[in-house]
Amino acid sequence: MRNLLILVIIIFGIVLVKIRFDTSTVTKYPESFDSVEIKHKIFGLDALNDKEKAIYTIWWLEAEVNNGGFNQYFWNSAGDDAALSLQSLNKIGATKTAKLLKKAIDVAFSGSLPLTRDDRQKQLEIDEDKKIEALGELDDRFYEYQEDFYKMLNEFGEK
Repeated sequence: MRNLLILVIIIFGIVLVKIRFDTSTVTKYPESFDSVEIKHKIFGLDALNDKEKAIYTIWWLEAEVNNGGFNQYFWNSAGDDAALSLQSLNKIGATKTAKLLKKAIDVAFSGSLPLTRDDRQKQLEIDEDKKIEALGELDDRFYEYQEDFYKMLNEFGEK
């Protein structure tokens, strides 16, 4: 009986957490990022829907590139989701930024994005100065913000 009660409490707790972090009612980006990030930490990337994945990956792309450029983005763990970021940018209609990210992948990794952070870091160190210079030019284009991520993310999935 005690085990059944514990199981019921655990299931109830999981249901409450899922309800609490249901981001479908949070429509405004960037405020919606906090709920998405918590949901990601608790349940993982696979638990996020397409809009939440877009919010999560694009937020980290923007944060890392604004802080230290594409080189930093690829070097850090946020770069683990670069392929999903590229896909998300295209899904929300941010094709100019998607092209910049694709070009950065081409510059840093000859078009073939490594699957692990360690492999990305090793490849970034090859011809590092040349890559940093080329990525720096792409950083400058990124900073021009040719697309309104906030609006695009807020409208994504509403059509």
